[in-house]
Amino acid sequence: MATLTVQKQIEEEIPTVDQKKLILQADDVNIYYGDNHAVKHLSLDINKNEILALIGPSGCGKSTFLRSINRMNDLIPSARVTGNLSYEGVNLLSEEVNVVALRKEIGMVFQKANPFPKSIYENITHGLRFHDVRKRDWIHIVEDSLQKAALWDEVKDRLHDSALELSGGQQQRLCIARTLALKPEVILLDEPASALDPIATAKVEELMIELKKDYTVVVVTHNMQQASRVSDRTAFFYNGELIETNPTSKLFSNPDHEQTEAYISGRFG
Repeated sequence: MATLTVQKQIEEEIPTVDQKKLILQADDVNIYYGDNHAVKHLSLDINKNEILALIGPSGCGKSTFLRSINRMNDLIPSARVTGNLSYEGVNLLSEEVNVVALRKEIGMVFQKANPFPKSIYENITHGLRFHDVRKRDWIHIVEDSLQKAALWDEVKDRLHDSALELSGGQQQRLCIARTLALKPEVILLDEPASALDPIATAKVEELMIELKKDYTVVVVTHNMQQASRVSDRTAFFYNGELIETNPTSKLFSNPDHEQTEAYISGRFG
């Protein structure tokens, strides 16, 4: 991948895999906040064009791992990551990775919608200013991104109105559209519907399923029903460890581990 320049030998260290399917690979990843070992010896493969749900109780490491994928933990002074975390054969933990380019390829949407206090149009075009996109192409990108985020029909006549006037669900879909404008390969969603009402939640879930056609989606959720509705595979985290990853239907009906069974049956959480 041209935008993420790293030393050639790094690519040679990555195990041989089916490159048509695998897009992200974590191998013995450990994440620390100071002395706190937040994620422990995590190994996980993420496939192209799948929705992978990360579930587990609060503080189990799932959001910490999600943020590590596009180096958001770099913003926390006490955070450090060891092991190998690769994207299309490139070690993302290398100091030679262009983090700005990485966050274009791997976009992130947070739990609370965070539109900029600008117009809907300016929210979508904000990131384009930093990536050498021709201004004459902006309006087409705005429409395309809003279409993909299932928001175009609701806002096409008010593109220059403040984004803060949108409902909570619309603001979250706007944040997804803002991410899509940069044409990422992977979309990271950190509890994207936790603050939304059931109708808005359903729209976001429908959107996730639609996005899978063109993107890889990794979503952190506390809502196990949501994970069962939208994801292809589910990974269960507990106390900083990845306990189990399986096709979602299997994990919820016949998990491999007692801890998974205890969590999904509500015996703890």
